[in-house]
Amino acid sequence: PYIDPQRYIKHNNNYGFVHPLNRCTPQAFSHFSWEHTRHLLMVVDIQGVGDLYTDPQIHTANGQGYGTGNVGLTGVARFLTTHKCN
Repeated sequence: PYIDPQRYIKHNNNYGFVHPLNRCTPQAFSHFSWEHTRHLLMVVDIQGVGDLYTDPQIHTANGQGYGTGNVGLTGVARFLTTHKCN
């Protein structure tokens, strides 16, 4: 589907940033991915339009795989520091 670049929002990133709009769904999804995988991986860098997300990054507990954006537990800790459960 077409993604309107004027409506495209980066909801969070690899390093703890949370968009000031702070929609619940993207942040909850990142947190859910961490809990559901029993603290093995977290999906972050959530961006897109509405609830259509593109180009995520994955942090792993051991910091391996998923490219150079995977900063492991450092990235997970940064997310958890800025995340507020709803």
